[in-house]
Amino acid sequence: MLPRKFESAFACLLAAGFSLVWLALGRTALEQARAHDFLSLYSGGWMVAHGRTGDLYDPAAQLAVERQWSPPDAALVPFIRPPFYALLLAPLSRLPFEAAFRCWIALQIVLLLACWTWAFRRFGPMALAIGALSISATLGLAHGQDCVIFLAVLAASYSLAERNRPLPAGAVLGLMAAKFHFTPLWAVALAVERRWKMLAAFAAAGAAAVLVSVAMVGTRGVRSYIAILENPDLEWLSPSPEFMIGFPGMAANLGMRSVAGRLAIVAAVLLLFAVAIRRAPLWRLFAATTAASLLAAPHAYGYDGAMLLCGLWPALVYSSGRYSRAAALWMATPFPFCFTLLGRPWAAAASLSLLLFLAALAWEARRTAALPASSDQTSAPPVRPAAEG
Repeated sequence: MLPRKFESAFACLLAAGFSLVWLALGRTALEQARAHDFLSLYSGGWMVAHGRTGDLYDPAAQLAVERQWSPPDAALVPFIRPPFYALLLAPLSRLPFEAAFRCWIALQIVLLLACWTWAFRRFGPMALAIGALSISATLGLAHGQDCVIFLAVLAASYSLAERNRPLPAGAVLGLMAAKFHFTPLWAVALAVERRWKMLAAFAAAGAAAVLVSVAMVGTRGVRSYIAILENPDLEWLSPSPEFMIGFPGMAANLGMRSVAGRLAIVAAVLLLFAVAIRRAPLWRLFAATTAASLLAAPHAYGYDGAMLLCGLWPALVYSSGRYSRAAALWMATPFPFCFTLLGRPWAAAASLSLLLFLAALAWEARRTAALPASSDQTSAPPVRPAAEG
């Protein structure tokens, strides 16, 4: 074992080295970020900031707004987040487009560094290196995505829950409603683990997001939102399904065309999830729920894998199972996500690796469930509240 100061220095050097690599790669994606991902988010916030909320999910209106900053022949890049998220983006959209883009990238860089700093202090020096290894977070940021924001949401919720503050932990977790397709399993996990206060705050935050959204766009706007999500002509919503890291990507890469095959994958994910969260310490609750949510969601790409860091960091510290630690370390490297560059069937590596990580957590849960209660203390965080009444 290296002395602490040398371990910290090594981790900092490794983080700095990988940061330079991601910076060099990310610079090549900035132009696409302006024209696609960020353009979508900026236009949604701009419409709310300029009194166009009623047209938020009107494709023609969205396209007319976006063409203020894109070529005349550019295709629509629809705003697909819920209305309340556009409201949160409205202050940013008061800035000119280029200034807003720079602020958006800078904000997420600051958030990512804050997450790395929290992990360094909470889980040790190597957590910093693990964070810097994440290709999902860094390149997702460079593409103008908001994946770092949701990593920060999960990290804040985890930190609050660990300090026995279930109400604010649940309220912060409720911000995941902006990506509502990742939230159902969180409600299940909190209920199964009887974290009632956290669940109540999570549900209250989600309900508030729904009420604000409906108040903003009305029932007509809600119908338009559903229509735009279900519109098969908007291929931008789900381009290249083989690049997805959930069950659609696994099915596409393995040649599973039948509905039955896809349902079988989802059923396996839900079964492993149910086993993994049984008597779960906080770290495994977050790791398993995040992994299962990514696998079971109909829309999840590599940049969404940034959220996994909140489960990988504590898994590498608290897990007592070598399979869990090995799977977590593998998921922390860029390799599972880099296989997507090789096309079918190799692109299945990301979803299969994620499934392997969830299976390892389920195996550890089964193993520790058979041990006396005192035998599993090494895998639990120092601060873990009892079931909330």
